[in-house]
Amino acid sequence: MANHDDVRIDLAGILRQLEDNGYDDVRVEFAPVGTAGPAVSDAVSRGVVAANEAAADRVWGAAPTATLAGVSVKLMDPYDLDAVSEWLAAFAEVLRAGGLSGDLRATPLVGLPEWISQIADPMVTAYVALAAPAPGRSTDQWCERAVRWASEAGGDAYLSSAGMNQVDTSGEVAAHLSSVLLASSSAAVRYADEGASRAAFVHMNPNGQAVYQVYDPAASPAAQVDRARAAILAEAAQASFAFVAPTPYQVYSWDDRGRALQPLQPLWPEIGAAVLRVHANLWSRLVPDAHCIQLLTQEHMSLVSDLSQWSVTEVTPGRFLVEASDLAEWLRPGGPANSTVDKARADFGRALASPDDLR
Repeated sequence: MANHDDVRIDLAGILRQLEDNGYDDVRVEFAPVGTAGPAVSDAVSRGVVAANEAAADRVWGAAPTATLAGVSVKLMDPYDLDAVSEWLAAFAEVLRAGGLSGDLRATPLVGLPEWISQIADPMVTAYVALAAPAPGRSTDQWCERAVRWASEAGGDAYLSSAGMNQVDTSGEVAAHLSSVLLASSSAAVRYADEGASRAAFVHMNPNGQAVYQVYDPAASPAAQVDRARAAILAEAAQASFAFVAPTPYQVYSWDDRGRALQPLQPLWPEIGAAVLRVHANLWSRLVPDAHCIQLLTQEHMSLVSDLSQWSVTEVTPGRFLVEASDLAEWLRPGGPANSTVDKARADFGRALASPDDLR
């Protein structure tokens, strides 16, 4: 490992990972010593810009993301090894100029357990929308609640972002998840217990949208609903809207609501499920569709037509948990009858977003 003024570049290790990846890409990690937080993130961001300029048109670094030990950058098109060395040298120079020291090395990565990637059963999914949490304590608390919920599945904790997975054995999973979320366009935590074939997933976005899923083939549908409901109730005081829907396979964002089983596909399929993310500002007063469980605001409640056949509970001031009277009908194989969905949509009336709202 070469020593360059306290920024030690493990070029050999980086090139080994590059070779293992078939020279398609490589992730390099800066693990700082004695410094953390915004100072590191800012220096890394400046370093990526400078290094991309130094190795222009030959290799470039993508947006940084947080790791357990520091910050990682994915190098793209790293076919020219001399250019890779130049990129690393320019990157390290910016770090040194910022008064930082530490190791610049290949990012330690793991693959998710194979059985996780092979899950192909519909899962009861909770979709939760918070006001975009401000960096700092509100994000930390959100991550703490997410980890507390997911960890009930037991097993190993995996943090994921930008296609990168790491196992977190530190006991500081929530703190690491918060760092990843603040540095990335999305973050995920998974707990997986291979012995019990049980897992829980939380995928989070900085805009406050998240999805919560449990995979437990030994659990009854009612127990799976209980876990989804628990995810919503944990966020009720912070959430502006939430809903539960059975969704095939694993989902990674609210956009994936469009993959729901018939007849639970979007109310306006010609518009596409991306509206759930693009129009996040709407969901504190409108709903994208009727679902078997929803968390609504007072503004939602002022627009609904008739919830006399639904269970309605004010779970925190101004937040109402609305549940279908027959959850089993919504969760049965093949989904609810079309007549059930049509009746539910009529019950929610003007609270349903219209095509004009979504354009």
